[in-house]
Amino acid sequence: MMTVVFATRNRAAALAGVLRAFANQLPPSGGWKLIVVDNGSTDDTLKVLADARSSLPLTILREERPGKSRALNRAVAAFVGDLVVVTDDDVIPDLDWLQQWRAVADANPNVAIFGGGVVPTWPSLPSPCLAGRHIKLATLYALILQPSGPCSHTSIFGPNMAIRQSIFGAGIRFDERIGPDSSNENYPMGTEWEFTQRLESLGYLSHFAAEVRVKHIIRAEQLERGWVLARAYRNGLGTAVSIRRRPGRAGRPPLAAAFVAAAQRVRWRVLAALVHRLPQTPSRLSILFKDRWFGGFLAGSTRASSVRSVR
Repeated sequence: MMTVVFATRNRAAALAGVLRAFANQLPPSGGWKLIVVDNGSTDDTLKVLADARSSLPLTILREERPGKSRALNRAVAAFVGDLVVVTDDDVIPDLDWLQQWRAVADANPNVAIFGGGVVPTWPSLPSPCLAGRHIKLATLYALILQPSGPCSHTSIFGPNMAIRQSIFGAGIRFDERIGPDSSNENYPMGTEWEFTQRLESLGYLSHFAAEVRVKHIIRAEQLERGWVLARAYRNGLGTAVSIRRRPGRAGRPPLAAAFVAAAQRVRWRVLAALVHRLPQTPSRLSILFKDRWFGGFLAGSTRASSVRSVR
Protein backbone atom coordinates (compact mmCIF):
# COMPACT_ATOMS: atom_id res chain seq x y z
CA MET A 1 0.00 0.00 0.00
CA MET A 2 1.18 3.53 -0.74
CA THR A 3 -0.10 7.07 -0.30
CA VAL A 4 0.10 9.83 -2.91
CA VAL A 5 -0.26 13.38 -1.61
CA PHE A 6 -0.29 16.91 -2.95
CA ALA A 7 -1.51 20.34 -1.89
CA THR A 8 -3.54 22.67 -4.08
CA ARG A 9 -4.84 26.23 -3.98
CA ASN A 10 -7.09 28.00 -6.50
CA ARG A 11 -6.15 25.81 -9.47
CA ALA A 12 -9.63 24.43 -10.17
CA ALA A 13 -9.46 25.06 -13.91
CA ALA A 14 -6.41 22.82 -14.39
CA LEU A 15 -7.00 20.44 -11.49
CA ALA A 16 -9.72 18.39 -13.22
CA GLY A 17 -7.29 17.33 -15.97
CA VAL A 18 -4.63 16.41 -13.42
CA LEU A 19 -7.10 14.27 -11.49
CA ARG A 20 -8.17 12.49 -14.69
CA ALA A 21 -4.53 11.57 -15.27
CA PHE A 22 -4.37 10.13 -11.75
CA ALA A 23 -7.59 8.19 -12.34
CA ASN A 24 -5.98 6.55 -15.40
CA GLN A 25 -3.06 5.20 -13.36
CA LEU A 26 -2.32 1.49 -13.53
CA PRO A 27 -2.76 0.40 -9.90
CA PRO A 28 0.36 -0.72 -8.00
CA SER A 29 0.49 -4.00 -6.14
CA GLY A 30 -0.94 -3.51 -2.67
CA GLY A 31 -3.12 -0.61 -3.78
CA TRP A 32 -2.88 3.14 -3.21
CA LYS A 33 -4.58 6.13 -1.68
CA LEU A 34 -4.64 9.74 -2.92
CA ILE A 35 -4.76 12.63 -0.46
CA VAL A 36 -5.36 16.15 -1.77
CA VAL A 37 -5.10 19.01 0.72
CA ASP A 38 -7.01 22.12 -0.27
CA ASN A 39 -4.97 25.01 1.12
CA GLY A 40 -7.75 27.55 1.55
CA SER A 41 -8.98 27.76 -2.05
CA THR A 42 -11.64 30.33 -2.89
CA ASP A 43 -12.51 28.99 -6.35
CA ASP A 44 -14.25 25.72 -7.36
CA THR A 45 -11.43 23.48 -6.11
CA LEU A 46 -13.56 21.65 -3.55
CA LYS A 47 -16.25 20.92 -6.16
CA VAL A 48 -13.66 19.59 -8.61
CA LEU A 49 -12.27 17.34 -5.90
CA ALA A 50 -15.71 16.11 -4.86
CA ASP A 51 -16.55 15.24 -8.47
CA ALA A 52 -13.38 13.11 -8.69
CA ARG A 53 -14.25 10.91 -5.72
CA SER A 54 -16.11 8.38 -7.86
CA SER A 55 -13.03 7.60 -9.97
CA LEU A 56 -10.22 7.82 -7.39
CA PRO A 57 -9.33 6.42 -3.94
CA LEU A 58 -9.45 10.03 -2.80
CA THR A 59 -9.34 11.63 0.63
CA ILE A 60 -9.95 15.40 0.66
CA LEU A 61 -8.51 17.48 3.49
CA ARG A 62 -8.52 21.23 4.06
CA GLU A 63 -5.83 23.39 5.65
CA GLU A 64 -6.89 27.00 5.99
CA ARG A 65 -3.52 28.32 7.15
CA PRO A 66 -1.57 29.40 4.04
CA GLY A 67 1.53 27.43 3.16
CA LYS A 68 2.34 24.28 1.22
CA SER A 69 4.38 22.81 4.08
CA ARG A 70 1.47 23.29 6.47
CA ALA A 71 -0.86 21.58 3.99
CA LEU A 72 1.46 18.58 3.59
CA ASN A 73 1.88 18.26 7.34
CA ARG A 74 -1.91 18.33 7.69
CA ALA A 75 -2.02 15.12 5.63
CA VAL A 76 0.53 13.12 7.65
CA ALA A 77 -2.02 11.63 10.05
CA ALA A 78 -3.92 10.18 7.06
CA PHE A 79 -0.92 8.46 5.42
CA VAL A 80 -1.23 4.69 4.96
CA GLY A 81 1.21 2.08 3.71
CA ASP A 82 4.99 2.04 3.66
CA LEU A 83 5.64 4.64 0.93
CA VAL A 84 4.48 8.26 0.54
CA VAL A 85 4.68 9.71 -2.97
CA VAL A 86 4.76 13.52 -2.84
CA THR A 87 3.81 15.44 -5.97
CA ASP A 88 2.13 18.67 -7.12
CA ASP A 89 -1.19 19.80 -8.58
CA ASP A 90 0.35 20.55 -11.99
CA VAL A 91 1.74 17.19 -13.12
CA ILE A 92 0.68 14.50 -15.58
CA PRO A 93 2.30 11.20 -14.56
CA ASP A 94 3.13 8.33 -16.88
CA LEU A 95 0.45 5.62 -16.85
CA ASP A 96 2.69 3.20 -14.95
CA TRP A 97 3.99 5.85 -12.56
CA LEU A 98 2.73 4.19 -9.38
CA GLN A 99 3.73 0.72 -10.51
CA GLN A 100 7.23 2.04 -11.16
CA TRP A 101 7.40 3.68 -7.73
CA ARG A 102 6.33 0.41 -6.12
CA ALA A 103 9.02 -1.54 -8.00
CA VAL A 104 11.77 0.99 -7.22
CA ALA A 105 10.93 1.14 -3.52
CA ASP A 106 10.81 -2.65 -3.23
CA ALA A 107 14.14 -3.04 -5.05
CA ASN A 108 15.92 -0.56 -2.75
CA PRO A 109 14.87 -1.45 0.80
CA ASN A 110 17.73 0.48 2.44
CA VAL A 111 16.82 3.77 0.71
CA ALA A 112 14.47 6.24 2.40
CA ILE A 113 14.31 9.11 -0.14
CA PHE A 114 13.56 8.73 -3.84
CA GLY A 115 13.46 11.15 -6.77
CA GLY A 116 12.05 10.65 -10.25
CA GLY A 117 12.26 12.36 -13.62
CA VAL A 118 10.47 15.65 -14.27
CA VAL A 119 9.96 16.92 -17.84
CA PRO A 120 8.37 20.35 -18.43
CA THR A 121 5.37 20.65 -20.74
CA TRP A 122 5.60 24.12 -22.26
CA PRO A 123 2.60 26.34 -23.13
CA SER A 124 4.72 27.69 -26.01
CA LEU A 125 8.33 27.45 -27.06
CA PRO A 126 10.53 28.98 -24.34
CA SER A 127 12.46 32.13 -25.11
CA PRO A 128 16.06 31.52 -26.25
CA CYS A 129 16.99 33.29 -23.02
CA LEU A 130 15.66 30.26 -21.12
CA ALA A 131 16.77 27.57 -23.54
CA GLY A 132 20.52 27.79 -23.01
CA ARG A 133 22.96 27.09 -20.22
CA HIS A 134 22.73 30.52 -18.58
CA ILE A 135 19.90 29.67 -16.16
CA LYS A 136 19.27 26.22 -14.71
CA LEU A 137 15.85 24.96 -15.79
CA ALA A 138 15.89 22.74 -12.72
CA THR A 139 15.71 25.86 -10.54
CA LEU A 140 12.89 27.36 -12.59
CA TYR A 141 10.81 24.37 -13.64
CA ALA A 142 12.12 21.34 -11.68
CA LEU A 143 13.54 19.79 -14.86
CA ILE A 144 15.52 16.72 -13.81
CA LEU A 145 16.68 13.83 -15.99
CA GLN A 146 19.67 11.71 -15.03
CA PRO A 147 20.66 8.03 -14.82
CA SER A 148 19.16 5.85 -12.13
CA GLY A 149 21.22 5.20 -9.02
CA PRO A 150 22.34 6.70 -5.71
CA CYS A 151 22.01 10.50 -5.66
CA SER A 152 22.14 13.53 -3.41
CA HIS A 153 19.11 15.46 -2.22
CA THR A 154 19.77 18.05 -4.95
CA SER A 155 18.45 15.58 -7.55
CA ILE A 156 15.04 15.29 -5.87
CA PHE A 157 12.25 17.70 -6.79
CA GLY A 158 8.76 18.24 -5.45
CA PRO A 159 6.74 17.19 -8.51
CA ASN A 160 8.07 13.62 -8.30
CA MET A 161 9.51 12.22 -5.08
CA ALA A 162 8.81 9.44 -2.60
CA ILE A 163 9.57 9.06 1.10
CA ARG A 164 9.37 6.03 3.36
CA GLN A 165 6.41 6.32 5.69
CA SER A 166 8.74 5.39 8.58
CA ILE A 167 10.30 8.87 8.34
CA PHE A 168 6.98 10.51 9.14
CA GLY A 169 6.37 7.85 11.77
CA ALA A 170 9.58 9.03 13.46
CA GLY A 171 8.05 12.49 13.82
CA ILE A 172 9.90 14.27 11.01
CA ARG A 173 7.83 16.95 9.26
CA PHE A 174 8.08 19.61 6.56
CA ASP A 175 9.38 22.96 7.84
CA GLU A 176 6.35 25.26 7.82
CA ARG A 177 8.51 28.40 7.53
CA ILE A 178 9.72 27.39 4.07
CA GLY A 179 7.85 26.96 0.80
CA PRO A 180 4.95 28.52 -1.15
CA ASP A 181 2.81 30.75 1.03
CA SER A 182 -0.06 32.81 -0.38
CA SER A 183 0.30 35.33 2.45
CA ASN A 184 3.92 36.15 1.54
CA GLU A 185 5.04 36.80 -2.04
CA ASN A 186 8.75 36.62 -1.13
CA TYR A 187 8.61 33.30 0.71
CA PRO A 188 11.76 31.17 1.11
CA MET A 189 11.48 28.65 -1.71
CA GLY A 190 12.31 24.99 -1.17
CA THR A 191 9.75 22.91 0.75
CA GLU A 192 11.09 19.59 -0.51
CA TRP A 193 14.73 20.75 -0.93
CA GLU A 194 14.99 21.67 2.76
CA PHE A 195 13.21 18.48 3.82
CA THR A 196 15.44 16.12 1.81
CA GLN A 197 18.58 18.09 2.75
CA ARG A 198 17.69 17.62 6.41
CA LEU A 199 17.07 13.90 5.91
CA GLU A 200 20.39 13.52 4.10
CA SER A 201 22.24 15.26 6.95
CA LEU A 202 20.60 12.75 9.34
CA GLY A 203 22.10 9.86 7.35
CA TYR A 204 19.19 8.73 5.19
CA LEU A 205 20.08 7.44 1.71
CA SER A 206 18.67 8.80 -1.56
CA HIS A 207 18.08 7.13 -4.93
CA PHE A 208 17.12 8.57 -8.32
CA ALA A 209 14.76 6.52 -10.51
CA ALA A 210 14.89 7.64 -14.15
CA GLU A 211 12.10 5.26 -15.10
CA VAL A 212 9.58 7.06 -12.85
CA ARG A 213 8.49 10.18 -14.74
CA VAL A 214 5.95 12.98 -14.69
CA LYS A 215 5.27 15.86 -17.04
CA HIS A 216 5.31 19.24 -15.27
CA ILE A 217 2.71 21.66 -16.67
CA ILE A 218 4.28 25.10 -17.14
CA ARG A 219 1.90 28.07 -17.17
CA ALA A 220 2.31 30.96 -19.61
CA GLU A 221 3.14 33.48 -16.89
CA GLN A 222 6.01 31.25 -15.76
CA LEU A 223 7.87 32.13 -18.95
CA GLU A 224 7.76 35.85 -18.26
CA ARG A 225 10.84 37.72 -17.05
CA GLY A 226 9.15 39.03 -13.92
CA TRP A 227 8.23 35.53 -12.78
CA VAL A 228 11.73 34.22 -13.53
CA LEU A 229 13.43 36.96 -11.52
CA ALA A 230 11.00 36.61 -8.60
CA ARG A 231 11.78 32.91 -8.59
CA ALA A 232 15.50 33.71 -8.51
CA TYR A 233 15.06 35.80 -5.34
CA ARG A 234 12.91 33.17 -3.61
CA ASN A 235 15.37 30.41 -4.53
CA GLY A 236 18.33 32.36 -3.13
CA LEU A 237 16.36 33.19 0.01
CA GLY A 238 15.27 29.58 0.49
CA THR A 239 18.77 28.22 -0.08
CA ALA A 240 20.22 30.43 2.66
CA VAL A 241 17.41 29.72 5.11
CA SER A 242 17.64 25.97 4.49
CA ILE A 243 21.40 26.00 5.13
CA ARG A 244 20.84 27.80 8.42
CA ARG A 245 18.29 25.23 9.50
CA ARG A 246 20.39 22.14 9.02
CA PRO A 247 20.52 20.03 12.20
CA GLY A 248 23.14 21.49 14.51
CA ARG A 249 23.15 24.90 12.81
CA ALA A 250 19.87 26.37 14.02
CA GLY A 251 20.27 29.98 15.12
CA ARG A 252 23.88 30.30 13.96
CA PRO A 253 24.10 32.57 10.88
CA PRO A 254 26.64 31.32 8.33
CA LEU A 255 28.75 34.51 8.43
CA ALA A 256 31.24 33.33 5.81
CA ALA A 257 28.40 32.57 3.41
CA ALA A 258 26.86 35.96 4.13
CA PHE A 259 30.18 37.71 3.41
CA VAL A 260 30.59 35.89 0.09
CA ALA A 261 26.97 36.59 -0.81
CA ALA A 262 27.44 40.30 -0.07
CA ALA A 263 30.51 40.46 -2.32
CA GLN A 264 28.72 38.59 -5.10
CA ARG A 265 25.63 40.81 -4.75
CA VAL A 266 27.76 43.92 -5.23
CA ARG A 267 29.32 42.36 -8.34
CA TRP A 268 26.02 41.32 -9.93
CA ARG A 269 24.26 44.54 -8.81
CA VAL A 270 26.79 46.59 -10.73
CA LEU A 271 26.54 44.36 -13.80
CA ALA A 272 22.73 44.41 -13.63
CA ALA A 273 22.76 48.22 -13.62
CA LEU A 274 25.04 48.25 -16.67
CA VAL A 275 22.89 45.87 -18.75
CA HIS A 276 19.46 47.00 -17.52
CA ARG A 277 18.58 48.97 -20.67
CA LEU A 278 20.23 46.63 -23.16
CA PRO A 279 18.17 44.32 -25.43
CA GLN A 280 17.06 41.05 -23.92
CA THR A 281 19.70 38.33 -24.39
CA PRO A 282 20.53 35.11 -22.54
CA SER A 283 23.58 36.77 -20.96
CA ARG A 284 21.56 39.80 -19.81
CA LEU A 285 18.86 37.65 -18.22
CA SER A 286 21.55 35.55 -16.55
CA ILE A 287 23.07 38.66 -14.97
CA LEU A 288 19.69 39.87 -13.72
CA PHE A 289 18.92 36.37 -12.42
CA LYS A 290 22.17 36.19 -10.42
CA ASP A 291 21.64 39.69 -9.06
CA ARG A 292 18.23 38.65 -7.71
CA TRP A 293 19.45 35.25 -6.49
CA PHE A 294 22.29 36.71 -4.44
CA GLY A 295 19.94 39.38 -3.16
CA GLY A 296 17.70 36.64 -1.81
CA PHE A 297 20.60 34.60 -0.46
CA LEU A 298 22.02 37.63 1.36
CA ALA A 299 18.61 38.39 2.87
CA GLY A 300 18.30 34.78 4.06
CA SER A 301 21.83 34.74 5.47
CA THR A 302 21.52 37.90 7.54
CA ARG A 303 17.89 38.00 8.64
CA ALA A 304 17.30 37.90 12.39
CA SER A 305 17.11 34.34 13.60
CA SER A 306 13.87 32.96 15.00
CA VAL A 307 14.84 29.36 14.36
CA ARG A 308 13.75 26.52 16.56
CA SER A 309 14.89 22.92 16.23
CA VAL A 310 13.08 21.03 13.46
CA ARG A 311 13.19 17.26 13.33
